[in-house]
Amino acid sequence: MFFCGMQSILSRKMKGIFRMPKTILLIRHAKPQPFGLVRNDFDRSLDPRGVLEARKAGAELRKRGIHPELCVSSPAPRALYTLRLMLTEMKLDPDQIVTDRAIYEGDLSALLNIVRAFPDEVSCAVFCGHNPGISELVGQLFNSYSSAMNTCEVVALTLETERWIDAGLVPAVCTFRLTSGSRA
Repeated sequence: MFFCGMQSILSRKMKGIFRMPKTILLIRHAKPQPFGLVRNDFDRSLDPRGVLEARKAGAELRKRGIHPELCVSSPAPRALYTLRLMLTEMKLDPDQIVTDRAIYEGDLSALLNIVRAFPDEVSCAVFCGHNPGISELVGQLFNSYSSAMNTCEVVALTLETERWIDAGLVPAVCTFRLTSGSRA
């Protein structure tokens, strides 16, 4: 079982004995509606396959015992709805999601700055965004990752630090990766 929330409890109780790393789940939004169904790209929501992808991913994360303390998403409907569906499947409150327009509009530097600004009390965070930025962020945090993320792909990374400000500067380990083909 991977219980992210337990890490912060343990780190407070065991302070000075061992370091508690930071865990981030980077998610690309599920399959969106095709272009042309809405006036602009920002307003696209999920198509029926995307809804199913998000629910399956959330169910898998629930099975793995994931309990993020911070959930951050692009405010674009396809990203926000993806994360809301996933959290609902995980039996977590989707109203805890914090949105940031820079996730939709931002480049790698902006996305990295968002991660680096996470409160250090948070040991596990979820970040839902768009390509190419989300794939570039995974590549920056985990050098061994170089491909574009598929829709509703989840990459879980553990950063060897106690401070989010170190993201991208310290080694990271890929704890797991979920793609459409790897979910039940």
